[in-house]
Amino acid sequence: MNMALQSDGLSAPDFRPGRVLRVYGMRRSGNHAILDAFLRNAPGGNAVFFNNCKNAQDPVASHRSLDLRRGGEAVKPQGALAASLDLPGPRPLTVVSIEDAMPGNRLRPLWGGEEKVVVIYRSFLNWAASLLHKIKGNAAFGALERARIMTNACRTYGKALDIAGDPGAIRPVLYDDWIASADYRADVLTDLGLQAHDLGLGEVQRYGGGSSFEPQVRDAAVLGTDRRADLLADDPEFGMLLWLVAHDLDLSQRIAAHFPADADRILGLARSAGLTFHLPEGGRA
Repeated sequence: MNMALQSDGLSAPDFRPGRVLRVYGMRRSGNHAILDAFLRNAPGGNAVFFNNCKNAQDPVASHRSLDLRRGGEAVKPQGALAASLDLPGPRPLTVVSIEDAMPGNRLRPLWGGEEKVVVIYRSFLNWAASLLHKIKGNAAFGALERARIMTNACRTYGKALDIAGDPGAIRPVLYDDWIASADYRADVLTDLGLQAHDLGLGEVQRYGGGSSFEPQVRDAAVLGTDRRADLLADDPEFGMLLWLVAHDLDLSQRIAAHFPADADRILGLARSAGLTFHLPEGGRA
């Protein structure tokens, strides 16, 4: 259960987390499916989840919603924020999510203790199709605004690929592999110091409205997350985005390094988008 709470002005100075996971990811990258598994596998079942925090700000003061677990069960926040944070018990697993941003080079632990930074990412075509489909459902966004959102998102997505290629102490998590393999899920959970006793995919999370293509589906195991690009193959805005990506040598090369099949399809889908352009060979990654 999640609830938006206002900070009581003290930023809960007595809150003492246990293991801290600071998680970055672009919207529509499977963030909440993975985050839910982190919570389900919290040591002792006790966890605090600060959702959608502002980057480089105190998560206690800047989170958009709060999810609490005690003994593996959801707990409804009650009263002041500081009191709610006591409900999961002492030193709970604490998960902080930051959307549409990537970690900088000089991160300091949020609470000064044990902390692991995680970056969640997804193969380019299915991520881009899912995000575009989602924002096209918002009548407030016209075509130009959608193009601005998508190109800005692609810029940040490129940073995620850079981190995945040279992670250092950061733990990258690829949503495609997460969905496909229980062994991969177990490896991630174990690496993060979690229990790895629940390796299921769980239910589709309702944050952000759930699946952008299948909003009524509840069982994450039946989502067609690997077929999103196919569903937008004839969409002119998707074709225009791929045309831009195909002409951005730096981004297309980074995509090719991680997802070579996506890079090939980007060229093919861009060519079939009904646009009149000459695609230089230099754009082939």
